[in-house]
Amino acid sequence: MAKTRSGAGLIPACISAAVLLFVLPGPAPGQEDDIAIPSGAHEKAVLALKALGPDRGGRAILSRSVAILGLSKEVRVSRVEIQKALSDLGAKETKTEVQIELASDVLFDFDRADVRPESEETLRKVGQVIKAYRSPNVVIVGHTDSKGGEDYNLKLSIRRADSVKDWLAKKAGVEAGIIKTAGAGESKPVAPNTNPDGSDNPEGRRKNRRVEITVRKS
Repeated sequence: MAKTRSGAGLIPACISAAVLLFVLPGPAPGQEDDIAIPSGAHEKAVLALKALGPDRGGRAILSRSVAILGLSKEVRVSRVEIQKALSDLGAKETKTEVQIELASDVLFDFDRADVRPESEETLRKVGQVIKAYRSPNVVIVGHTDSKGGEDYNLKLSIRRADSVKDWLAKKAGVEAGIIKTAGAGESKPVAPNTNPDGSDNPEGRRKNRRVEITVRKS
């Protein structure tokens, strides 16, 4: 009669896989994306660790192995996602910070400070960037064009900056305490609001209606 292998019999056969899981050398700097634990080794290691049982440290070690595997996968996926997010946002990156400029016309309806549902995917990417860099300090500044009164525009720009902060804190999981907001109103245009002949410059006004987000790197 054929004999069935017991759970205990699996330990000698699989323990090498478990050991391999914990002694694999770490990736060299800049090569994190090239290192992956084969799925077969993962399955054998988990099986061996379960067979050890809680009285022999199996539970603690298993928990550790799953955490390590999960972290490795998360880092690899996040890196690809963050690079795409930076590209989609048109972000400018330096050694110390990431600068993101979003058009107010994309984020808000005319003369409003409520975030449009259509812009939430864009803000979700901003949240990804902030968390990926573990930013200790984020500054959000609202800007307007020169239509309307100066005082009104200043208040509108502040409300819009605050609205972006609230969205990031409530829906993107960014810590509210690291975000500072300010409004510049119409005082810092990046394009002329009017043409040389004094006529209106719609394209220039559109560029001036913006929200600037500076993400400091940790």
